[in-house]
Amino acid sequence: MALKELTGLDWQIAFTAVSVLLLVAAELYASRINQGKHFLWMAPTATVLILAGIWVPSTMGRTLALDAAALLLAWFVWQQDKQAGRLFLLAVIVGSILAAIGMVMGGLFGSEAAAAPVGTMLKLVISLILIGFAIKLAVIPFAFWLAPMAEKSTAMTAVLVISLLDMAEFGELALLRVEAPWIFNSVQWIWITLALISMFGGALLALAQTNIRRMLAFSTIDDIGYLLLGLAAGTTGGALGALIGALSHSLCKFLLFGAVGVAEKDLKHPVTLEDRGLSTRHPVAGAAFIAGALGMIGVPPLMGFLGRWRLYFAGVEVGGLTLGIGMALATALALLYYVRAIHRVWLGKPAVETKKAVKDDSLVGIIFIMLIILMIVACLFPALLPGMGGR
Repeated sequence: MALKELTGLDWQIAFTAVSVLLLVAAELYASRINQGKHFLWMAPTATVLILAGIWVPSTMGRTLALDAAALLLAWFVWQQDKQAGRLFLLAVIVGSILAAIGMVMGGLFGSEAAAAPVGTMLKLVISLILIGFAIKLAVIPFAFWLAPMAEKSTAMTAVLVISLLDMAEFGELALLRVEAPWIFNSVQWIWITLALISMFGGALLALAQTNIRRMLAFSTIDDIGYLLLGLAAGTTGGALGALIGALSHSLCKFLLFGAVGVAEKDLKHPVTLEDRGLSTRHPVAGAAFIAGALGMIGVPPLMGFLGRWRLYFAGVEVGGLTLGIGMALATALALLYYVRAIHRVWLGKPAVETKKAVKDDSLVGIIFIMLIILMIVACLFPALLPGMGGR
């Protein structure tokens, strides 16, 4: 069964549209706020490889394209911070090798869907694929590389990794969900456990941060937990909610990291909880951060709502009221760390009074406003957008 047949959502078209949009937005952003001397050519090259990873028909071709994109981005992170680059490169190499070995042993690189292995071989194949993708997606307890990358690289580099590469890797995992369902069905409880650990672990770690970039990295881990749970549930609603959630995640992370990048250009240091009242100086960036945060949580009328309510229903379907309550508690923790950041960093009283507000760059402001409008339109009128039909 194809992913589109299960969900009604044309994931390839929808993700391609979002990727191209974010690439253009990132390039324009980089023309105003420097993202590294190689960014202008590196970003489109990485995006082309990522898109090849979702359009190439063969599983092997998709895997190789995504791995090539990951290596390119790891090199770029290395140029900005060697320690963060080494950790990211380690994650790319180990995750890719484990997942590839598992898929080869499971016959998933063949031209036809492979039957499930049996006995010990089944356990080994699933273990390799599960751990490989968990490392790639920074699922707890394999999330050692994401926070350093988000903290030490430029804002748009983090966007390329989190919004495009990670969500394309998630799309590859979603394809495996329908092409080889035995990867999930045989050990559904393990996938659900990883999802819950990532939800709560990511949220609690985000609450523990004072650096806003690190907080956003752990919020990504938190959100990945919801997306994994949707795939683990195996229902139409769960898969559709996970895919829409991934698209929303891509857009929201651009707004969140982009807003932080605007503030950092002005402050000349990383944004932390000690920086107060930034919306006074950067009102459009403040609005972008707030919209991105609400979209991540799934507050209507932003696009994230379309995915999040489906994920809640999927959780209740597979785990009953107990799992539904658990997801709600994890969302409450996410609300806490986002509200704290919004209240203290953006809406709080400025730490130092300024005589005159700094005017935001008009082009960057327009980009933020257009993406916010797009997320609202996608929530209210999803059928108007390419590939966003769904069920």
